[in-house]
Amino acid sequence: MIKNLNLSLLFFFLMFFSEFASSDENIFKLFPEPSSKKSFKNKQSFGEKYVIVSANNYATNAAQNIIEMGGTAADAAVTVQLILGLVEPQSSGIGGGSFALYYEKNSKKVFHYDGREIAPAKIQSDIFLDKNKKPKKFYDAVIGGHSVGVPGTLKALKRIHDDHGKLSWEQVVKPAIKLSKKGFYAPPRLINAINKEKYLWELNNESPLFKKIKNNPKKLIHNNAYTETLIKISKNHKDFYDGELASQIVNTVKNSDVNPGFLSKEDMKNYKVKKTQALCIELKKFLFCGPQLPSSGGIVIAQALKLYENYEFRENQTSFEKIIKILNFIYKEREDKLADDRFIFINKNKILKLNYLRNSFKLELEKKLKGKDRNTNFNSTSHFSILDSFGNVISMTSSIENSFGSRLFTGGFFLNNQLTDFSFKSIQNNKKINNRVQGNKKPLSSMSPTIILDKNKDFLFSVGSPGGTAIISYVLKTIIDVMYLNINPLDSIKSGNYVMKNDKLYLEKKLFNIEKIKDKIEIDSKLINEVSLTSGIGIILKKDDQYSGFADIRRDGTTLAK
Repeated sequence: MIKNLNLSLLFFFLMFFSEFASSDENIFKLFPEPSSKKSFKNKQSFGEKYVIVSANNYATNAAQNIIEMGGTAADAAVTVQLILGLVEPQSSGIGGGSFALYYEKNSKKVFHYDGREIAPAKIQSDIFLDKNKKPKKFYDAVIGGHSVGVPGTLKALKRIHDDHGKLSWEQVVKPAIKLSKKGFYAPPRLINAINKEKYLWELNNESPLFKKIKNNPKKLIHNNAYTETLIKISKNHKDFYDGELASQIVNTVKNSDVNPGFLSKEDMKNYKVKKTQALCIELKKFLFCGPQLPSSGGIVIAQALKLYENYEFRENQTSFEKIIKILNFIYKEREDKLADDRFIFINKNKILKLNYLRNSFKLELEKKLKGKDRNTNFNSTSHFSILDSFGNVISMTSSIENSFGSRLFTGGFFLNNQLTDFSFKSIQNNKKINNRVQGNKKPLSSMSPTIILDKNKDFLFSVGSPGGTAIISYVLKTIIDVMYLNINPLDSIKSGNYVMKNDKLYLEKKLFNIEKIKDKIEIDSKLINEVSLTSGIGIILKKDDQYSGFADIRRDGTTLAK
């Protein structure tokens, strides 16, 4: 039974909370994946032994079985992600990439696993420019083979399992095979996404699977091609990168009817997962750990938290006011300074120093809001967090980028369109853009799996979310709500989402008093947009000797604890 359903949002006096809509209508064009019907079922759990929070109940239940068998968070992560690739293929899967943080209880270390997609070696720098050398329209770039990077999620899962798993690889893959054979019922979000989809049918006329779901959403679904892929992976995961499956992926990309791509067998074979220490920053009361580059989330959220703790804001400013100003600043930092640091030197020490942040932020606050016309794309993705019986924790965010990715469907899964996370242009104001397209380069990401430790390096908090560039906003808001303002995590999730980016304020529909906000923060109404900010927050929180899990009401996610 869900507790604490108090809908009051005390810290947001600017905001009012209206009755939840039963569905999201008139989906904003930048949001290809709509919300499910808002639900409070299985969104909160409490336990002392383990906690699982995932994007779908099939995955949550399967993970529990793995944990009960004596498996670790690493073991359960493999099961969860492979099942998510089956039941919500529009969001993530083995055709995409991921970032994961793994807290190892015994060593008290947080490891970062970079499974981000990588550009083909022979990609052309002007791939996303039209004949007139102007940036293509977004969907002209997304659809087909041009946008597909080398998928990294499967190799990341295998590396995490090799490092931290207790069960065999076959054991942790088996639940996904079993469900794929048995069949599943399409979750609400997949049905909604299919009904809103425009481009899928143009590239996958040969595949009846999604038309079957569209025509009869209540029918049991079997993805036979995915079953065959999982069986191959279970026996030898290398087949995906240097075998029959690798050839299949390459051929699909190269022979796409629309925008044939540059992916090669060598690109697949040469892919490597990068394991490092997580980016951990000591703050006043806790240790923040986030992903390393090419995820921007770790750096910019660390910048934001330092400013929130230390900047001398004008008296009587609310947390909401502070956060939106900070967001506007860190998104500009992200765009101007960050990229794959294998290709450009990024002085992380400098941009994380408090003096730099204070001075740069002050200058930004003095500027007039102009509402720059830049892409703000809040896309698809999945997130899950798992605390196992041994005290280990994984926080993992995975994605194929846009809903249904490139729309190329092979082996029972979608291939990503993550290369559209690069800047479409290479030069701006006579200066090379850091996040420009280059061969063997990883595009900048907003995925922000987060783990927070206390001063003794014991686990306190885990959070992450889908949502494209909005992920940074969702995660930052949640951290401040829970860790600084002591707001109940479920109340934080229920409160309205917001993004301040490119001098524009995006507010979740029907959850804000726009007139009060406009007057209070002195922003032109033309720079305020009401949109469907569909987060998918997943939280694990330790308080005293109890753990609690929380899943977002806007999506199909569930949580389970013991």
